[in-house]
Amino acid sequence: MDFISIPESEFQERLRKTRQAMQAKGVDLLLAFATESEPAYVRYYADYWPSFETAGVLMSASGGESLLIGPESGTYAAARSQIARITRMMDFRESSQPGYPGSTLATWAEVLGEYAPKRLGIAGWHLIPHTIMQNLQAAIPGVEIFDADDIVRGVMQTKSENELRCLREAARISELGFKAVLENIREGATEVELCGIATAAMLSQGAEATGYPIWCASGPNSTQAISRPTHRKVRKGEVIHFSVGAKVAGYSASMGRPVVLGSCPADLKAFLQIGLDAMNMTIDLMRDGRVSGEVARRVHGWIGEQGYGHTILYGPAHGCGQMECEFPFLESSSTFTLRENMAFMVDVFLADETRGFRWEDGIIVRQGAAEELSSFGRKLNILEV
Repeated sequence: MDFISIPESEFQERLRKTRQAMQAKGVDLLLAFATESEPAYVRYYADYWPSFETAGVLMSASGGESLLIGPESGTYAAARSQIARITRMMDFRESSQPGYPGSTLATWAEVLGEYAPKRLGIAGWHLIPHTIMQNLQAAIPGVEIFDADDIVRGVMQTKSENELRCLREAARISELGFKAVLENIREGATEVELCGIATAAMLSQGAEATGYPIWCASGPNSTQAISRPTHRKVRKGEVIHFSVGAKVAGYSASMGRPVVLGSCPADLKAFLQIGLDAMNMTIDLMRDGRVSGEVARRVHGWIGEQGYGHTILYGPAHGCGQMECEFPFLESSSTFTLRENMAFMVDVFLADETRGFRWEDGIIVRQGAAEELSSFGRKLNILEV
């Protein structure tokens, strides 16, 4: 089996573009922070994904970068990091707070001392722990420390052809996960069991992991926009909602589909069709040059006209790439303009008091019709079992 990956040269190009953006904004030092569940900013530059611990990439606008890791990950980081310089620090240890007596670990004063920064930007501003922020401030008193998410987001937002290849492959494998569910679903199977079937199919076909903790949400659980599977058994005549996604070389795709076993009540079928129509409308509207908020307002306006405005929670699309859900979010208040090679998950989630569902597929923005990442047809999955 051949595996898709990002070439080393592209990681170097990412660092170059980020330094250029830093210089344009007068930022001399940047710390990109990541956790195990939110690894995007570090994996984007180093191809390193922390396990248990957290991590950071420290880069200077004038040149030079380091991967900052916790005490236990030295050999793991060395085996996969695209950044040669690796520094172990106590602040990136796991949350159980081991003391590591006898270990020699770098301090912030040592790490930052060689740069003497005037302005330190942090990407991952809303993730970084208070303790790390305190230690940074103590190590460089008087230095401005500020939110620099926009610098990294600006570099990441338009995808390269290598990134798009990863997303296409992630979407292909996601389809195999959902297909396995359709082939094996039965009344009485549990949500956890069905997610296990999808996960096994995706990992066996080349996914490095699931793109997120995938879920099956059935019956009353289907109203949950974000969920985790339970041991509830699925039943006939109810919504069984799946969100299934694979991760390939750090890039995550997703597909969301509602399924109904046996006969489907007419009012539920009409509700599901509204979501499907809104999904197709969103994809058709998302083209290069369109203002994001205008797209969202048209889609949500149409849903409201059909009498389902009260079922809207968010959306109808969000960025994707290193994370299945990443900046920017396309919603009614959005002001950014869609540009070619931006990648999105079109994500229409609707729910009332008793039932909900998601239709979701990835797209790449083009000057004309969007390129759809999934070839798996969108239709009402009403299965006679």
